[in-house]
Amino acid sequence: MKKFFKAFPEKYPKLWEFIKFVFTAFSTTILYYIVFWIGQATLVEPLKDVEVHSSILKFLGYDENLGLAISYLLASFLSYAASYIMNRKVTFKSNSNVLVSTILFALMVVVTTAFTAWFGTFATNWAQAQGGFWASGFVSSLLIPTVAMLIPFVWTFPFQKYVIYRNKKPVEGEQAQEAETAKEAEEVKEVEDTKETEEVPEAQAQKQAAQKDSE
Repeated sequence: MKKFFKAFPEKYPKLWEFIKFVFTAFSTTILYYIVFWIGQATLVEPLKDVEVHSSILKFLGYDENLGLAISYLLASFLSYAASYIMNRKVTFKSNSNVLVSTILFALMVVVTTAFTAWFGTFATNWAQAQGGFWASGFVSSLLIPTVAMLIPFVWTFPFQKYVIYRNKKPVEGEQAQEAETAKEAEEVKEVEDTKETEEVPEAQAQKQAAQKDSE
C-alpha cells in the first residue's frame, strides 16, 4: 500500500493534479467559512446600524450592514489568496509570469463570483416557488450553495491549468543544457555502436583462428 501511494503521483500525474486541486478548493472553502463566521460573530452586531451603499454587494447579497460586508470581503480575499498560492506552488507547480497570472486569476474570480451569486438567487427563487421540500431550509442554505460552488469546477480547473498557471517555455540556459545532454547521449551511443562494429570482425577472426587450430 505504501508503494502504491508513493508511485501514484508518477503513474497518474493528471489525476494526482486534479486531486490536489480539489483538496485546495476544499481547504480554502473551509478557510472562507471560518473567517466569515468569525466576522459575523464579532462585527455584525457592533456595526448593525451602519448602512452599506454598494450595488455590487447588493447583487451578491451582502449589503445588509457593514459588518456582514467586511466579513464577506475579508473571507473571500483570504480564501482566494490561499487558493492562488497553493495552486501555483503545489498543484500546478507553475513558473508563469506572476503579474499576468494574478490578473487572469482575478478575472476568473470576478466571473465565478458573479455566476455563483446569480445562480444562488435564481435557484433560491425557483425553489421557493416550487414549495414543499424545495422551499425547506436544507435546500436554500445547504443544497443550493453547494451546487453553486461545484458548477464552476467545469471551467475553473481547465482555465487555471492551461491558462493561468501554464508554464513558460524553458529559458535559454535550460534549452542549452538540454541540447548538451542530448548531444552527450548521442556521442555515447556513437561510441558504443563503433565498439560493437569493431568487435564483430575481431570476434569472427578469433572464431576462424580457433577453427584452424582445431583442424
